[in-house]
Amino acid sequence: MKIRHIVIINFKKNINQDYSKLLKSTEPLILQISGVDSYRIYKNESHYVPENIVSFGVEIVFKDRESLKFFMDSPLHYEANAIFESYLAEPAYMVLTHELGMAI
Repeated sequence: MKIRHIVIINFKKNINQDYSKLLKSTEPLILQISGVDSYRIYKNESHYVPENIVSFGVEIVFKDRESLKFFMDSPLHYEANAIFESYLAEPAYMVLTHELGMAI
């Protein structure tokens, strides 16, 4: 069963950086990892995002749970994270992972 992995990433607002472009630069690395079906970035426009934070969501869909495990240990995953980790706010991120098509 496919797995959806969503990461809400929070960046420091007071830095002059195009975070959307920064996250987009991670896409070629992520898509090289075996088992990744799709990769999508979106702005988190929730009213609950603190004033001093710019927040984005990254959604990655994997072929199966084994693909997610492979991704988490991949050097390309760590390389992609290194692109933006110096800009992270506190709290830095929240992760949600679930099976697609799962009955509630």
